[in-house]
Formats: sequence, C-alpha cells, structure tokens
Amino acid sequence: MKGFKSESDDIKKANCRWMGMPWVILLVILLSVPNSAYSRAVKYGGILTFGVENEFAGFELLKSAARLAANGSIAANTIMEPLFHLDENENLISVLGMTANKSKDGRSWIIKLRRHVHFHDGTPFTADAVVDHWGRFLNPENKFSGRVSVAPIISVEKIDNFTVRFNLKHEWLPFLRSISSRRHLMNLIPSPKAVEQGTQNRAPVGTGPFVFKEWRSGDRFVVAKNPDYWQRNKPCLDKIIFRPMPDHQTRFASLQTGRLDIIWMDRGNIIKKAIKDSSLKVHSSEDNGAEIVIFNTAKPPLDDINVRRAIAHAHSQDRQVKMVYQDSIPIVHHPFGKSWQCPDDGYAEYDPVRAKQLIANYGMPVEIEYLHSSSKRGREIGEITQRLFKDVGVKVNPVGLKFGPVIKKVISGKFQASTWRISSRPDQGPSLFRAFYSQSRANFSRYQNPEMDKLLVAQRMETDPEKRKKILCRIARLINRDVPILYRGGMRSHVIVANDVKGISTMTHGIVQLANAWLDR
Repeated sequence: MKGFKSESDDIKKANCRWMGMPWVILLVILLSVPNSAYSRAVKYGGILTFGVENEFAGFELLKSAARLAANGSIAANTIMEPLFHLDENENLISVLGMTANKSKDGRSWIIKLRRHVHFHDGTPFTADAVVDHWGRFLNPENKFSGRVSVAPIISVEKIDNFTVRFNLKHEWLPFLRSISSRRHLMNLIPSPKAVEQGTQNRAPVGTGPFVFKEWRSGDRFVVAKNPDYWQRNKPCLDKIIFRPMPDHQTRFASLQTGRLDIIWMDRGNIIKKAIKDSSLKVHSSEDNGAEIVIFNTAKPPLDDINVRRAIAHAHSQDRQVKMVYQDSIPIVHHPFGKSWQCPDDGYAEYDPVRAKQLIANYGMPVEIEYLHSSSKRGREIGEITQRLFKDVGVKVNPVGLKFGPVIKKVISGKFQASTWRISSRPDQGPSLFRAFYSQSRANFSRYQNPEMDKLLVAQRMETDPEKRKKILCRIARLINRDVPILYRGGMRSHVIVANDVKGISTMTHGIVQLANAWLDR
C-alpha cells in the first residue's frame, strides 16, 4: 500500500504506509473541495448508453451471493459506494470513509466516516448503516458464502455516529485492500431502509452519484443523476442506460452506428478493429485473476488426480487465448497478475503424449460434461476443448447455458467441469481462501487437501509481505499440481467508447468509474 489520497483531482498524497507498521493514521482531503479547472473543462448533461454483455444478477448481498460480473459491478458502483477505493498505484482514496487508524497490535481499525451524506431515499449515512451492512453478512446464521474471505473480521461496532471499529481475530495484511474492492457487494454500502423493505435487489439504493430509476429485464437498466450527491460538480451526465447485448457483433455495430456510446468488449478481433477506427477509443486495464475451467473433484472421473493431470496436459491455454480471444488477454500460470513472479510454478504445459499415458493408466473411458455460456464465445470454448481432449482419448460433451443456470449448477455441485472465473481484485489471498479451503462454503470444486488448508491459513496469518508472497506462490504451485482448476487466460478488461465520450478515468480491476464521464456534443 503506497499511500492515501483524496478522490479530488487536486490530490495531496499522505505518503503513509500501512504494511508492516505497528499503527498508521491515514489522512485525506475532503472530496467536496471543488476543482474549478475541472468544472470549466466539462460539459454537463446528456444521456450515456452503455452496451453490456449480460443481464445483471441483482444488487442485494445475501440474495445475489455478492457475485458481480464486471458489467454488474460497473452499474453497482454508480449507485452504491464503499468506505475507500484503491487507485492503480494502491493509494487509498477516501469515499465514505475519511481516515483509518490501526491499533498497535493490528487487531482493530478505527474508521472515521464522512458526514453530511444521505442515501438516495433520504436516510442519513451514519455508523449504523456500516454496522448493519457488515453485521448481516458476518452473522453466521445468514450463511453467506463469501464470509470466509473476510473471516479475520470478527465484528464491526459503532463508536459514535461517524466512527466505527473493525475488530479482527489477528492482524490481517489484506484488510484495507479487502474493504476497498470495487468488485464486491460486501464493500458497497446499501440503504438500511431498502434492505429492510426487501427492495434492494431489484431497486438498489446507495449514496452514489447516480440514482436507480428503472430496470426492464433483458432491455435496460437506468440510473439518473443524483442532484444531492455529496461530491460537488459530479456527476456530469443526466442519465446512464445500460443495455444488455450478449452478441458482441451486435454490440459493436450499435456503437459504430451511434445507438450506443460505450461498450464492454473481450473479443480480440473487435478490439483490434476499434483500435484502428479513428472515431473510437479503447480503454484497457491489466488485471489479476483469471478465466478458468473449474472441476468438480468430488465426481468421477475428475475425483482422480491423474485424470485431472491428464486433462491439464491435454489443455492448450495458448490455443484458447489465440483462437477464442485473439490474443486480447494474457497467458497466465497463476491468478496474481503480471507483476508477480512465482519461480517454479509447476504449470502443466501442453503435452498430449503425457496426457495419453495418464489416461491409459487410469484404465477406464473418460467422458465429461463441460458447461459453458451459450454465447458464441462460449460455444467456441466448448468446441476447442472438445477437439483438444478428443486427441488424448477424453470425450467432452459441451453444454451451453445462460449465465445464471451455469452459476446455479456450479454452486449446487451439479456439474463435472465448467467455465468459471477468478475475478480481479486488490488482493487474491482472500479469494483463494474462499475458493480452495476445504471447509469453505464457496469451495465449488470440492477440492480437499490438508496441505492446501495449511498454506491458506498461513498466508492469512502472515504479516510480512515478502513471506506472504512466497506462501501464495506455493499455493499457486499446489493448484497447478492438483488441478482443481485450469487457466484459460488472464484478465485484461476493455471498454470501447465513441470519441465524444470524455472523462473516462483509468480502469481498475475492470471497473469504469462513470461519475467523471461527460459528452462533448
């Protein structure tokens, strides 16, 4: 963590560090300080239409299981806000939290909250909203599957109306990273009133720059400017309309003809076309995480480690990245991003001869049902996998389903193999604990290994960043050895915008912040 700054364009870096320090006070400038130069540069008003890949799943933590795809996260961040953000250099940015003060023993954090903020329904933002929100999913009776990823947090208590204390079991290195992720509903504070009334999932209420207005399933999700937003001069737009368009060609054609102003895109051939088109601009972010295949290690034949290793050697990540993504995403051997180097990562390279040997040693026919999305990209993934595995004597039956049914089958354990994803986030340690710890309710691969459990606990307890990194690399090697998952490529996010869309800031973990966006028309 490199520091703490305001989200205002006039930033003064505090140059504080929290890793390895016995305590730290992080100071920020009030975000409400206006930036006159910024105000003069932009044009206010107008409607932005955003073409997204899938229908949103919902915005209530316990109902949606907090699993937001990138497009859903972008929409959620227009309405709801966390305590802090992280920028691309890991500086903490004040949002609803103002300062964070760690105790000497590292087992508690006192966070001062922003005053004079209201939810869109008029409810004041106070410590009660923070305590209520965190208390709901920390409560084991609610059986929230994501709770294991923040298990070091015991409780959140109110000190006064604008101060809360996070109580930890032990010092936890990723604490600030974990509460600052933009990809997770755990961090986005909803209106307690909307949650209590049961309307938050389909009509979300937050403190953000835009207010929810309308949701027509399969057609549009609409947010409008929050006239009472606490950050002056924002947002610039009057309205944003999110339009789900699963077909990538239709989405791109709609951008070219002006029906859309911005689109989410992961098709390499289209990204290359957009780069060459002078009327368009491509924004990208290099993320950690990965596109993966998840195996149900509790079901035959994938309960046999040698079958999984055979499949790993039959799998060609290079070919999938080239043919499906047109080299628009990187090849990865772990989910930590390109800045991480894990020596001797144990990655199983493409080796069909070795794969055939392992299948022969298994001594029985191997047939697998392989779930994927019903999109053109999903079908391509299924077809390529089918051809690769056929070459080594493994029969793959691809099954294309919509996004929702795939998730339900994986979560319920009614699958053998499926496309899946390790989402990008500030720290992958908590997500790996959630995904691979044997007792985790979110261990959807049903992977069981005492050695992995020990490593996952060790990385959670370690307070030295370099020692922790070595433990995480050992976890990556064990994943590659035992093969509960296969990597299909790394995460690199892209949005394509028309040239008259301005103010799109740097993408972080695939999230475009739209409060600064404006139209030069």
